[in-house]
Amino acid sequence: MWTIAKKDIYIFFKDKRGLFLSLLLPIGLITMFAFAFGGIGQDDEDPAPIHVLYVDADQTTSSKSLIAMLDTIPGIACLSTTAEDATANIKSGDEMAAVVINKGFEMALQTGEDLPVVLQYDQSRVMEIGVLQQLLTSRLSAMKGSVDAHRGINKIMQQSFSNMPPNVQDSIRTSLEENLLQKENHEQLISMQEVVGDAESNWGLIQAVAGTAIMMLLFSVSSIGKSMLDEKESGVLRRLLQTPMHPYGLLFGKMITALVIAVFQLTIMFLFSWLAFGLDIFINIPALIIMILATSLACSAFGVLLASLVTTRKQADSLSTILILFMSAVGGSMIPLFIMPVFMQNAAVVSVNYWSIQGFYDIFWRQAGLEAIVGNALVLTGISAGVLLISMYFYKKNILRLI
Repeated sequence: MWTIAKKDIYIFFKDKRGLFLSLLLPIGLITMFAFAFGGIGQDDEDPAPIHVLYVDADQTTSSKSLIAMLDTIPGIACLSTTAEDATANIKSGDEMAAVVINKGFEMALQTGEDLPVVLQYDQSRVMEIGVLQQLLTSRLSAMKGSVDAHRGINKIMQQSFSNMPPNVQDSIRTSLEENLLQKENHEQLISMQEVVGDAESNWGLIQAVAGTAIMMLLFSVSSIGKSMLDEKESGVLRRLLQTPMHPYGLLFGKMITALVIAVFQLTIMFLFSWLAFGLDIFINIPALIIMILATSLACSAFGVLLASLVTTRKQADSLSTILILFMSAVGGSMIPLFIMPVFMQNAAVVSVNYWSIQGFYDIFWRQAGLEAIVGNALVLTGISAGVLLISMYFYKKNILRLI
């Protein structure tokens, strides 16, 4: 019994690189989520402000006062724009919301009519929009409540208390002002307008489908690295390298295998999402095909990179898990990007997951044209080329030396 235990422990600690990678995973995940949710490293810096576009068509003292009140809120930065640009920026995903103050705002504020204020927004940013809606409503309530209170108090005093002594009138007026100004206003003061998304849209479904599909795809193609190790241990790899085949033929053959698996798996996942959950995958077929191919290519390059880097199965298991979980967490597969701190959102651009998810969002959520996803596809292709070059270097260093 002790001999078996001693043997297994020796084998476990013998692979120093595999042991390091197995410890790196939990340490790395703890560090990443501490930065993401624990506020670590952010004590001395203010978070980047949320940009809120505004369109002031009223151009009055009251409308400018409202914008000034919003701009003084910590974490909010108001940016002036036109109505057309505001809608375009929200649809493209560059901004999340715009406050549109239409003409007649000051007049409506004075007369007690409905305020012509519209909050345009992207429905997928519902958590942030809820906070923004409350902030905007509270500022409007303060402005409208103050005007309404004084107008109502003057009317009450004239109708009911005009014959009383001045000191009694002052006491009643003070009491009425305190009660009316402290009363919570549940009135709907702004109109909500969904610029991206509607009642039938489901951004959560798109997030779940795109994020999960890409993460699972990475796990699938990682098996390419493990299969090469199996061939190495069985002696098949050495015999293959001694054939007339070009030395890099084996590497590219593995990539073609990974590419076919990736395209097949992504296609099946989207078909399942259409049949089971009603995801409209036919909304833009050319764009969907391009994104599937670009995503599959990038994931396949990751698969051959893994095959070139590792030398033992333990290393393959640990390294693939580390890379996939980190890319998926930072890239938005596990957690929507808008929940993360700004510095992690900026770091997401190095992940295959980020560019793929954003491309699928452009197709299914923003319903953008083919030109909208070209940039994402080109970046994924560039990532594929870069990763493949690195794979060729390590393939020559770790694999071709077996000849």
